[in-house]
Amino acid sequence: MKFKSLYIGVVLLAANLGFAQDNTIKNQNKIMGAQNPSFYAFGDSSKAGVLTGVEGFNDSSKIETKFAFVNHFFSQSDFSLALDVKTIDVNSLGYAVSSANLHYIYRTQLNYKWTFNPSVSIGYGNSTLNYNNLIFEDQINVLTGSVAGVTIDPVNIDGKINYFDIAAGFSVHNSENLFFGLNAKHLNTPDTSFNSTAKNKRELLLSLQAGYELDLNPYDQGILPSFSYLFLYNSFTMQGVQSRIDLFQEVILGNISIGLNQHVNNYEGITISQFGTSLSLFVQQIELGFNYSIDMGSTGPVGTDFNSFELYITFDFNPDNKNKRGDNSRFYGM
Repeated sequence: MKFKSLYIGVVLLAANLGFAQDNTIKNQNKIMGAQNPSFYAFGDSSKAGVLTGVEGFNDSSKIETKFAFVNHFFSQSDFSLALDVKTIDVNSLGYAVSSANLHYIYRTQLNYKWTFNPSVSIGYGNSTLNYNNLIFEDQINVLTGSVAGVTIDPVNIDGKINYFDIAAGFSVHNSENLFFGLNAKHLNTPDTSFNSTAKNKRELLLSLQAGYELDLNPYDQGILPSFSYLFLYNSFTMQGVQSRIDLFQEVILGNISIGLNQHVNNYEGITISQFGTSLSLFVQQIELGFNYSIDMGSTGPVGTDFNSFELYITFDFNPDNKNKRGDNSRFYGM
C-alpha cells in the first residue's frame, strides 16, 4: 500500500499548493520584505539575504523553498530598489515554481516621528510540471498496492507556463517601536493554468501586517543584558476563500534572539495549525538563524508528522550599523 499512500500525499499537496506558493516562508518576522516589499526600505539601509527551507510529511512529499533578496537605499533620492527571487520544488510531483520580482519603494517623512513607504512591484513567474511523475487513480491496484505504467485518464496539459505579476503596498512606522503594513499581490490576476483549454487565474492576495517592539531593560538594570527587547509581529493574509494568520513572539537578548511562532491556515472550514521555534545569532551586521515548525492538527498520509525547517542569513550594509555594541533593536538609529 506504499504507492497508495504516496498517491494520497500527492493529492493533498496538489490541493493546497496554490496558496502555499505565497506562504512558504515561516521566518516572516526576519525577512518582512518577503511578505510586504515595502519593508525592504525599513530602517533606510541596504541589505541582502538568503533563505532555504523544506516542509512536508516525509521525503516523498517535501516542498523545498529557496529565497534570496537584495535591496539598496538611495539616500539622496529617498527611495529603495529591491530584487528578490524564489523557487519552490516538489520533486514527487515534478512541479517547480520560480519567480523574480523588482520592487520600488519610496520614502516619505510624514513628520519627525512617522515614515511612510509605498511600493510597487513587477514580477516574472515560471511554472513547470513533469506530468510523467504523476500517479493517477486508475493506475493503482488497491488490492496489491502495485502501480500500472499507463493511465486511461486524459492528459491535456502544458509542461511549462510563464506569466507577469503586479503588486503594490505600503508600510508606515515610527522611530520608536511601532509599524503597520498592507499589500496586495496578483493585481493583474495572472493565468497559471497548465491546461491550455482552461483558465486558472491566481486570485488577489491581501495581507495586513503589524509589529511592536518593547524595551525590556530601558534603565540597564537587573539580570537582562543592556539591549533586551520583546518583538511582536503579526500578519493576516486572505486569498479568495483561504486565509492565514501568522503570529511571532521574539525576545532579543543582546546578540541572541529566541522566538516562538504560530501559523493558522483556514481553507473551506478546515483549519491546520503549526507551532514553531526560532533561534538566531547577531554578529555585527550579520544575522544567522533557523526556524523549526511542527503541525499541531493532523498527521501525514503515512502517519508521520508534518514539519518544516528553515535556515537563513542576512547582511546589513549600512556602515552606521557596523558597531551596534550589541543593540539589535529593529528601530536602532532611527
